[in-house]
Amino acid sequence: MNQQMFFLVASGCLGGFLFNILKIPGGCMLGAVVGSMLVKLLGFSSLTMPGFFYNAAQIALGICVGAMLSTDLLMQIKSQIPVMILSTAILLAAGLFSAIVVKHMTDMDVISSILSTSPGGLNAVIGMADHSGHLPQIMAFQMIRLYTVILLVPVFCWVMRFFFHR
Repeated sequence: MNQQMFFLVASGCLGGFLFNILKIPGGCMLGAVVGSMLVKLLGFSSLTMPGFFYNAAQIALGICVGAMLSTDLLMQIKSQIPVMILSTAILLAAGLFSAIVVKHMTDMDVISSILSTSPGGLNAVIGMADHSGHLPQIMAFQMIRLYTVILLVPVFCWVMRFFFHR
């Protein structure tokens, strides 16, 4: 493993470990993101991770999510399906409203504006945007959204836990 790869992986592991110790919600992932971003921003690494690394991470995450599923869980969420549908509809409506704003404030076409503000997974959105002439802008919108969510949701969880003592 070369030195840049070592710095990137070590900083991600150290950040994940530290944030987990501090009991930050999603600390392992958030700390890894912050740690590896710092190494990149400080110029210690200019590498991008190899494709197999992304695939391995997605497989591991998929296994973890799949292992959470149980008959009991399905029975518990059955009554919450209307709320899930409502929250999804609200999220989609907010995305469409944002797309209208983006369309009017940029040179992007309607499809690119929708893909830029879509709350979907980054890989799926980028895959759909593959033939767009605005792929770099779509990727920038999605990356800002992704990192903002990754960085702010744990803070929101911390604040909510403080106010609601859960």
